[in-house]
Amino acid sequence: MEQSGRATLLRAIGSAREDDVEAVVEATLLALVKDDHAALRSFSGRCSLAGYLQAITTKIALNHIRSERRKGWLRFRPLDAAADAPAAELPEEDPQQLTLLRRAMAQLPSRDRLLLQLFHLDGATYKEIAPLLGMAFNAVSPALIRAREKLRALLPPGR
Repeated sequence: MEQSGRATLLRAIGSAREDDVEAVVEATLLALVKDDHAALRSFSGRCSLAGYLQAITTKIALNHIRSERRKGWLRFRPLDAAADAPAAELPEEDPQQLTLLRRAMAQLPSRDRLLLQLFHLDGATYKEIAPLLGMAFNAVSPALIRAREKLRALLPPGR
């Protein structure tokens, strides 16, 4: 949970202060035990438990960012500003291909970049992504398809 919360904070605002990471972990743990463990009981097994917990942590981290922005300390930092920190889950098998992917991702508009990161790296579902990005549920899939197309256009042919 800590690693997922830290990675989300880094991608969304470019920094992860220890007190923010602790707040996200604490809020995640509270969400898991709230209402007699309702969040854990609603786990259906359609994905891994780790992916499910990561999606919950990501949602809580983004809510934390919004909350802190309203309080003032993030007021002038855009939510979509992505950090250049590599995600821990990315394979390191082909460093050249990974470098090309990172460069292409950096060229994408921030909303597309965040959408791809939420879905592919954080494992968030369309239902979770929609309110986080202020989109209609049925607009997530087409936006994700367009973001992938933009990313493919930035990559060299055959990659």
